[in-house]
Amino acid sequence: MAKRKTFNVDDLKAWVNDRLADDYLTPEHKRGLYNALDHVLHKTGNYKGFGYVYVDDVRPCFPDKVGNEAVNPAWTEYHDARRFYY
Repeated sequence: MAKRKTFNVDDLKAWVNDRLADDYLTPEHKRGLYNALDHVLHKTGNYKGFGYVYVDDVRPCFPDKVGNEAVNPAWTEYHDARRFYY
């Protein structure tokens, strides 16, 4: 039987968090990353939640304070992809 290969889930989470903070990735690309990470974290029992972040990657994102989808319909899609996993 083949030897089981493993990887460090915390390393994957850190890598995905770094990619989610990058501004050059599209929301669709980020959505793929966080969906894959969600799956791995849930399957391994490591899911501890996530938070939305501002564009400056410092503070939690509160839609009523930083944007409004009525003004910019793409705002919700873009900011939904700006996440940080705990």
